[in-house]
This record gives sequence, C-alpha cells and structure tokens, in this order.
Amino acid sequence: MSRVWISRSEALARLEVKPQTLYAYVSRQRIAAKSDPSHPRMSLYALDDVERLSRRAPGRIARTSTTPLPMQTLSGGTITRGEAAIDTEIAITIDGHHYIRGRDLVDLAATENYEAVAALLWRSESNNPFGPLKPRPDVNFPGGPRTRVLSMLSRRLEEDALSDVDPRRDLALEAASLVNEMFDSVTNGGPRLFFHQRLARAWKVYDSKDVDLLRRALVLSADTSLDEATLAVRVSAATMGPLAIAAMAGFATLTGPRLGGRISRAESYVTQARRTGNPVTLAKSLLDKGLELPGFEKDPSPSESLRARALIDAAPHMGEDLKTILKVGEDLTGQSVGMSLALALIGRHLDLPREAPMTLYGLGRSAGWLAHAIEQMQTGGSPKARLRYIGIHPHSAG
Repeated sequence: MSRVWISRSEALARLEVKPQTLYAYVSRQRIAAKSDPSHPRMSLYALDDVERLSRRAPGRIARTSTTPLPMQTLSGGTITRGEAAIDTEIAITIDGHHYIRGRDLVDLAATENYEAVAALLWRSESNNPFGPLKPRPDVNFPGGPRTRVLSMLSRRLEEDALSDVDPRRDLALEAASLVNEMFDSVTNGGPRLFFHQRLARAWKVYDSKDVDLLRRALVLSADTSLDEATLAVRVSAATMGPLAIAAMAGFATLTGPRLGGRISRAESYVTQARRTGNPVTLAKSLLDKGLELPGFEKDPSPSESLRARALIDAAPHMGEDLKTILKVGEDLTGQSVGMSLALALIGRHLDLPREAPMTLYGLGRSAGWLAHAIEQMQTGGSPKARLRYIGIHPHSAG
C-alpha cells in the first residue's frame, strides 16, 4: 500500500508543534519527508509517522483532519540512528504471512510458476517478460552451481558496464534477461522450459512431485523481509547503473556465513546425521556445546517458519530418515523449522549437488532483489542511513 503524504501545515496541526520541531523530527528520521512534486521547494510528510508521534503525547487530539487513517503498513518502529530507512510498495509481512503486491507468498507457491511471480514482483507489462528472450550459446561455466552463477554475473557486469545505460530502458526486460542467464549458467542452457523444469532436467530430478518441489522452493524464496542482501541490492541500485550490479551485490552478500552459510551448515548437519544414523545424539551434542541447531536458529524472519513449513508439507514422500532429523530438531528446541533446514532436507531428498540448495535459494531470491532494484531506480534517491563516528577525535589524538 502506498504511503499517504500530507502538507507541512497539516503536519504541524496534527502534531501541535512549531516548525523547528517538525524539522527536527525529519532530521532525526522520525518522520519521513519528500519533495512536493507540484511545489519542489516545499515538502510533504508521511502521515503514518506523524500519526504515530501525535498519539504519544497524553491528552493530545490525534486527528484534526478528515483524512482517513491508513492501514498500518510499516514493519518497524521509529528509525534510529544507523538504520536504513527504505520506503517500498513491494512487500510486507503481517502475522507471519509475507505478501508481495498484496498476494500471500505461500498461496502463490501452491499454484504459480516462478516466472509469474517474477512478473508480479516487477510489475511487468507482460505476463511473461521472459518470452522475447533468446538463449545464449556461451553459458557453460566451470565449477559448482554457486560459482557458475557468480561467473555469469561477473560477465554480465562487465558487458553491461561497458554499454551506455538508456534511462528509458525496459527494466523488467533487463531483469528477465539476467534471471534467464542465471538459470542457464546452472543448467548449461538447454530447452526453453519453465525455470524449475530446467533445474530438474540439469539435476536429474524426474518424479513430477519432486519437480514441483523445485517450483515451490523458487517461489517461496522469491522475497523475504529486509536483510543485508536486499539492503546491498538497494544501495547498489541507487547508482542507477546496470541491474547486473544489484544482482551481483545480492548474490555475493548471500554467500556470507549469516545468510547462505546457514543453508550450507544445515546441509552438513543433515549429511552428518544420515551418516551417523543417530540424529538425536548429534543434535544433543551440538546443543550441549551451546551451539545452535542448524535450521532452528533464533530470530528467523517473521515469515520464514511459515514458508519453510509450506515447503516441508509439500514433500510427504520424503524419506523417514530425513523426517526424523526434522522431528528431533523440533522436539529438542521447541522451535519451528527454518528455510535453511527445509532447503537442506529437500536437497538431500532430491540428491542435489553440493551447494545446490543455497543456489536454489539465491536463484529464487533474485526475483525479489531485482524488484527492489527496479523500485529503487524508479523512485530515485538512495536509502537513508547515517554513519556515526565513535573513534578517537582527530583534534585530541595527541
């Protein structure tokens, strides 16, 4: 839902403060502001921020206008110093459900292909922005799935950076071409099937129920709550350069230990549990050492458990040994499974190559990353953040 913006006079009336106080709220990032398109020298102020501050003072009349109060759409409180402030119309998480353009992601995973979800995220004028694309002959890269994607993005980064960027370019088509090449880099090209079918063909997944698991995994990974990878994408897109820059930033950030590393650790945990044949002993040994059980980390994103459970529930035919690993973790931690373990279990169930679950997650997230990059370019500006210096003052360094 779009934010509602009000004039300075209405903001002052609602807050019952002087103009200097309003400007202080803006400078401290407690109220979002933007230029008035009809009067560039004047500003508009976010109604939801103004309402939140106006309700804090006891006895203050919170509403002095007939403007309707918008639905609560922000996913956090007042922006504090050092936090990035990003306005988006792409997605929101409410009560654990993640909605993209107003559609529940779990519901979309039940019926839609990844291509349709990408078009929804990008607000593409075409229902299939991938239709006009032709395959490239030079898509064979050495190494594992993750290395292939990074190699492909590095090539596109070099190619696109050398060309003039047309400000009128079709961003959805550019995003589609990137995603298309990312999948081709993993699958070494081939027939123009749906993306999940291309992966299934490359990874030798033949059962229709298992092929559908790949489709669900891609859709359920398409967008998440704001994290370091998405923030890296938004900052990169603010340069207004090729979308390959933003895609590379997101995928590279994902490979770090806090994001994609969680999936790699879950993969190793599942492999070790199957090898030992005693997941209870292995899980207890990790917990006794004060370590987190992979897939049951603390503080997952609000919608992660729901998406992970949706993926697991779509695989009732998964082996009993894998189901036992899941049940042991739930029983010992009392927590719901996260996407890292869900993807690792699906990866072992499908006998995917090493690093394939993390790559599958990154391919899925590329649609959401590119949606954020497109939105960032269309709205202009850059994410608002402050860097606070806490080191030695140069004048007192001695």
